[in-house]
Amino acid sequence: MDKRQREFKAIKIGVMRSEQFGLLRGVMMVGETTFTDEIPTACTNGRDEKYNLDFWFETVSNTRKGLAFGQVHENFHKVAKHMIVYQTLWLIDPELANTACDYWINGRIILADPTGKIVEMPRDQEGSAIGLHDPKYNGWTVKRIFNHLKKEQDEAPEGGGQGAGTGFDTHDWEGAKKLSKEENKDLAQRVDEAVRQGIHIGRKAGGGSLADALGLGELIIPKVDWTVHLRTFMHATCQRREQSSWRRPNRRFLHQDIIMPTLVGHTIRELLLARDASGSMWCEQRLEKVTSQMLSIAKLLSIEKIHVLDWDGEVAEGGHTTYSSTELESAPELKTVRGGGGTDPSCVARYIDEVGLKPDCIIMLTDGEIHNWGNWKHPILWAIANNKPITAPVGKTINID
Repeated sequence: MDKRQREFKAIKIGVMRSEQFGLLRGVMMVGETTFTDEIPTACTNGRDEKYNLDFWFETVSNTRKGLAFGQVHENFHKVAKHMIVYQTLWLIDPELANTACDYWINGRIILADPTGKIVEMPRDQEGSAIGLHDPKYNGWTVKRIFNHLKKEQDEAPEGGGQGAGTGFDTHDWEGAKKLSKEENKDLAQRVDEAVRQGIHIGRKAGGGSLADALGLGELIIPKVDWTVHLRTFMHATCQRREQSSWRRPNRRFLHQDIIMPTLVGHTIRELLLARDASGSMWCEQRLEKVTSQMLSIAKLLSIEKIHVLDWDGEVAEGGHTTYSSTELESAPELKTVRGGGGTDPSCVARYIDEVGLKPDCIIMLTDGEIHNWGNWKHPILWAIANNKPITAPVGKTINID
């Protein structure tokens, strides 16, 4: 091990011991670290890291803090499983996928250490920052950043638009693609376990708030494909079911003096779809996303009557409309959401009683910022769009990713 490698290791130990990034210590032990001049700066395939020490010790002027930033950056790629989760974005536009991931990571790093006590964005010999950072992307998802950059690029005149920027590292998408399913599964388990251990140790040491600063906690919350759960609920509650009944003999066998049961069919007649139209639901296109998903699910079911209504503190006046499954797809009212006030789902329960509706089941679409969940007489599913997991005290809950 030469002098630069020993310095690299010392910097890594400093990061792992730091208050700001100590929660990453377990992740930083996952995979192999290689020093090579075959890459320009640094890269990871989501498991292993590679660094060009010539770049970090000769090109970067703030070597110690800049390299610490680079180490955290590469390990954030590992924590967030970027090389696995966003393969689709890479296939659409490799450069924009790189850019979106880097904006997402660097914003979090700087928020965790805003004064640069441990890390700083790498700088060249003239003092200019090497890498990507824009505070406007703080709190955005990688996919949202990617879509924003893609839209700017597509709408800009030729040669214009922000498009893909220049990060200080490269991304080994090809290397990640070569990992087998078993390797990816094992990697995901190891990384998640390392993050959980880091958060646990941090809390025992009195640093529990660090998990929120880095956003590590949300990264190990299981990502639920809510459409699968919704389909399961809808089919279990609403699908056409047949059962044998002796109440009415099967006439096909009566001429043979044989009494057999008749298959009796049951199909859903009424579904209530209630959208939370309070102010917070207008963020990040939650209403549009949920509504479009509901339309696709409604197509799969045999539903005679679908009640659609908007609510906030009260059910919106004139906001109750009724469709069949086939009519719902082209319903113009779905494009106009009425509301914007408080959040009180109990108003829907009261409305059902007042109007005399008799739905076979209810689907409530909300962000879950609720104090009074109401009392319900019908099967109810809460589809909750929020950054944090929320479970309703009544009915079944799915958290929308």
